[in-house]
Amino acid sequence: MKDRVIAEFPVKAGKRDEFETALRAALPDTRAFKGCRGIKVFHDAQRDTFVLIEKWKSFEHYDAYLAWRMETGLAEMLEPLLKGGAKALKITKLKATDI
Repeated sequence: MKDRVIAEFPVKAGKRDEFETALRAALPDTRAFKGCRGIKVFHDAQRDTFVLIEKWKSFEHYDAYLAWRMETGLAEMLEPLLKGGAKALKITKLKATDI
């Protein structure tokens, strides 16, 4: 069963291009990370928020990925680009159900 993660990145005014460049640079490593099954990127223009819908083999794989990203300093890199800093990043984990 594939787990889903929704990551929302609210971008500061005037930082959209810089954030998009950083995201383009980061996504190949994310997609190549063990357990990643795919990522779709959306942009909510009204809120100037990038939304990533990610498929993971398991939340354990995602948690390992997130720990790696924290170790490599991604949060610090994104801090000046996000409204409210890295704390504004919203992560939602969704488990598929058989309903």
